[in-house]
Amino acid sequence: MKRAICILALIGLAAPAYAVPGGKLGVLPQGSWTCEIPGDATVMPVAKPEASFAIVPDSNYVAPDGSRGSYLLLAESVTLTSGVFSGRRFIMDGSEIMRELGQGDAPSGLRCVHAGPVNIATPG
Repeated sequence: MKRAICILALIGLAAPAYAVPGGKLGVLPQGSWTCEIPGDATVMPVAKPEASFAIVPDSNYVAPDGSRGSYLLLAESVTLTSGVFSGRRFIMDGSEIMRELGQGDAPSGLRCVHAGPVNIATPG
């Protein structure tokens, strides 16, 4: 009996972990991300080029000044983890738009939109 319990315990230790704290790890679409204060039917959006960036391979971004940093995408949460934008946090709104979060996870009013080729699914 003890031997069976030990074998089951060893099998349990060797099994892969399926739960990931924070959600599924992902990557953002590569290309330019244009940041702006959104408008509405009566007000045009206000571009914020100083807050924009480009996503490049290996979970990295390039800031407007040409410096590089890295990011982490867990489920719908994006955190810029190094570089000049280190600490900026976003929540994904679909796959091509993210909204910046301010203090206490409150929306900051800034959104960033993927300005590269849009991936539109073709009917089947």
